[in-house]
Amino acid sequence: MIDPRSSVVASRLAGIGRIAAFCSAKGGVGKTLCTTLAGLVLAARGKNVGILDLDLQGSTAHLFLGVTPRMPREDKGILPLPVTDLESARGGGLVLMSAGVLAGNRALALRGHEVSDAILELLAVTIWGPLDALLLDLPPGIGEEVMDLARLVPRLEAFVVSTPSAASIPVVERLLGFLAEVHVPVAGVIANMTRGDGSPVRALASRFHARYAGEVAWEPRVEPALGSAARLGQTAAAAAMDAVLKEAGW
Repeated sequence: MIDPRSSVVASRLAGIGRIAAFCSAKGGVGKTLCTTLAGLVLAARGKNVGILDLDLQGSTAHLFLGVTPRMPREDKGILPLPVTDLESARGGGLVLMSAGVLAGNRALALRGHEVSDAILELLAVTIWGPLDALLLDLPPGIGEEVMDLARLVPRLEAFVVSTPSAASIPVVERLLGFLAEVHVPVAGVIANMTRGDGSPVRALASRFHARYAGEVAWEPRVEPALGSAARLGQTAAAAAMDAVLKEAGW
């Protein structure tokens, strides 16, 4: 039996220009940082951007952007929460939806089909309206989140995030192989938290004939900036993400 919410998802996403998932099979490589930086950079360019944090057990995008968890306003669906602490001279905007803003500090103990059901529900009930871009922050792994999005979002692109660590490269390699199998185009491979050498990530991208979009160096100013979108958008990491997005054609 076809879930009617699947057709609703298409209408919810119809007014969005481009949709990209920031993903990595390896945990701890900075997917949320890359997603939030990308949202801030695009908003600073004057774009209207949405972020959907799909890390159901460990959502933190709201913490990065200084968005207080609360029940969103409803209007034939739920409206994403605005990120108000922005430095955007060109009038762009940034909104956020995540399990974290809905659940607060309560744990979401989900398994199997419950994860897929929660993803489908978030996609079906969130009213994004017209956006230039929607950025999806995925949890680590190659699980329901990646497989469901490949099925539900035909226009999906992927930014694959890795650190240069030997512990990350082989795990992320498996994700790149999977994305090729399900025909999700890779907008760019990002070397994150580098310390002057992103070459292992560049070589990984080359093996899969994927675009190496560049690197975001480790920066001590990032941690103190968490919780303030304006301060986070002023870091060197944000400037590096701007270059990464341009290299990827975003």
